[in-house]
Amino acid sequence: MVLLGPDGVGKTSVIAGMGSGVAAGFAGCSAYHLRPSLLGNRCARHPNCDPHGQSARGAVITGLKLLYLVAANWLAYLAVVRPRMARGGLVLFDRYFVDCIVDPKRYRIPETCGWMLELTQRILPKPDLYVVLDAPVNVLRERKQEVTPTEAERQRMDYQRLAVRLPHAVVVNAAQPLAEVVDEVVERSIERHLGCRGGVFEAA
Repeated sequence: MVLLGPDGVGKTSVIAGMGSGVAAGFAGCSAYHLRPSLLGNRCARHPNCDPHGQSARGAVITGLKLLYLVAANWLAYLAVVRPRMARGGLVLFDRYFVDCIVDPKRYRIPETCGWMLELTQRILPKPDLYVVLDAPVNVLRERKQEVTPTEAERQRMDYQRLAVRLPHAVVVNAAQPLAEVVDEVVERSIERHLGCRGGVFEAA
């Protein structure tokens, strides 16, 4: 399952809040930031206080970087993620490659390389579930102020439009208290997709 949304929407907090209550229905729980890794859980450790502070790479470097990401993603998916899912494990992502489509500047991707992003998105492994966390800009700004209000609103709208395009995607109101957000994420995504009987998740 992938959690998406602009800075300040609470992706990391929701993943942490899901905790053992959700993971208890699975054979373990793994969390990653942006992409899977062969070296164990790969979560964000330090916040990026200036996500648009670096200039975009050139088109050639961007193309090579995307080729590397495709190879690394598939290798980690086949060697780590898929086996964990086959054993009944829950795999969570704080951001995923589709974030590059909403905010290419954060990942130093030039505007002219949009077609590369779309192509890369088509050939990467697809998550089973996408959860787009959404909150008004004033709420986002209370939590984080890494981007301007105008940019935060643009990202918010683009994530909502992305949710329409993505399969098995839901939009959750992240302006609620954390416990309610977590409950809604579980109810509207995991339980609905997998089914829940007696506290144990089973394939629907």
